[in-house]
Amino acid sequence: MKKKIVFVCLILVITFVGIVSSILMSNPKRKTLNYFQSNKATLIRDIEENEMPTCSLDLPFNDWQGEHPIMEYIVNRQGIVPFSKYHGFFYSYDGEPVAFQNAKIDLVSISETKWKWHGKGDNQGYVE
Repeated sequence: MKKKIVFVCLILVITFVGIVSSILMSNPKRKTLNYFQSNKATLIRDIEENEMPTCSLDLPFNDWQGEHPIMEYIVNRQGIVPFSKYHGFFYSYDGEPVAFQNAKIDLVSISETKWKWHGKGDNQGYVE
């Protein structure tokens, strides 16, 4: 009987851990950070070693020129336009934070390492 109770408790703990892990991994921000950390070396190599923008990973990317050029990577897209949400990261060649797609929109500082932006209509986001 004791073995049965221990076995049932073990199954419940494993199920609980699986559910919590699934919820945490489905979080777009966490997923983006995990993707970046897991592939950081490849991404840096792509930027440093190639004259033309490239991405060795199966990941949508864009090279956005402008006052502060960036290489932008999209990890997760949700929804249909105009209700789309994008989660990703970018490499800023000069270290300056910019709005999504390097749009000419002023950033508003909300902390030392976080900025928000608001474009036309409901276009908005934040940079961390």
